[in-house]
Amino acid sequence: MAMISRNQLLQDIQQQSQHRPLLIVAIDGYAGAGKSTLAAWLAAHLVQCQIICLDDFYRPLSSEQQVLLQAEEAVQAYLHTADVVAQILAPLREGRQAVWQALDWLSQSWLPRVPLQPQGVILLEGVFSTHASFQPWLDNSVLVTADPQTRSQRVLARPQADTAWVAHWQATEDWFHHVRATPQSVDWLVAGDSY
Repeated sequence: MAMISRNQLLQDIQQQSQHRPLLIVAIDGYAGAGKSTLAAWLAAHLVQCQIICLDDFYRPLSSEQQVLLQAEEAVQAYLHTADVVAQILAPLREGRQAVWQALDWLSQSWLPRVPLQPQGVILLEGVFSTHASFQPWLDNSVLVTADPQTRSQRVLARPQADTAWVAHWQATEDWFHHVRATPQSVDWLVAGDSY
């Protein structure tokens, strides 16, 4: 898979969305790769676009869980993929509005409900967004890449209570992208350190 620019990605998505009432595109990549930045840029340039941020669905793991859980068990502990399918992807594909509510990790308070209409381009943005559980519901997928140092700097610069979770999270990402062969299985590759 060849690397393309975000402008080329935009053109490809625009072209595909002209022929469909709903186009669901996964934007995957390691934490700090630039997925959220790309999704926001695409949303600003597409006529009708909504973003599902998987950050709203991730759950923190205790230090005990981090020791015990590896591979797919860790992925499912961080992100209950069945919930994303049931609450978001299935309703959208059935032509129904999807609604979810996120938990703010820092304040530990619930944020306002987010409605999503089954129309236009929907960007499923976040780590693990190309998970096998999501594949039947997706039209396309993109992997955002960036060098490990850039990704780590971005992750550590984010407001957060602590960074003890980072090593386990990164090991889980490594496992996921290795097993999934994400660079070879997506439709597009975009460099997240080029914008």
